[in-house]
Amino acid sequence: MKKAIKIIAGACLVLAPAVTQAQSLSVSPTRLEVPNKGSQTTLTVKAEGGGTAVLQMRVMSWKEGQDPSRMKPTRDVVISPPIAKLKPRQELTVRVVRTKKRAVRKRECYRVLVDRLPGRPVKGQVVKLQVRHSLPLCFTS
Repeated sequence: MKKAIKIIAGACLVLAPAVTQAQSLSVSPTRLEVPNKGSQTTLTVKAEGGGTAVLQMRVMSWKEGQDPSRMKPTRDVVISPPIAKLKPRQELTVRVVRTKKRAVRKRECYRVLVDRLPGRPVKGQVVKLQVRHSLPLCFTS
């Protein structure tokens, strides 16, 4: 029995590097509010972990209070850059700009999507995940 435990523990140590290669991404702030005729804001994205992060960022139209999965593409707000490649522990300031000409009436809301795309496959890797941050963005009059 003790020999079996040692074999399992040894296998866990050998497999641990492949399992711990998961990457994370931090985004701040987690809610964006642009008050009183403002037309732009920024957010900070930071790649955590040891690998390079490939990001795709988009803004979608959304009604506050609705399920966040009920979004529609929009051109009323743009994000720059829309695609980025970050080295480990690198930070990026992303600019979000409302391009819609009509003035905001009361409150106009969107969702900012920050997707960390799956990287290249690692030998022995079975699962690849796409990580998504979905942040509310609201402009107020």
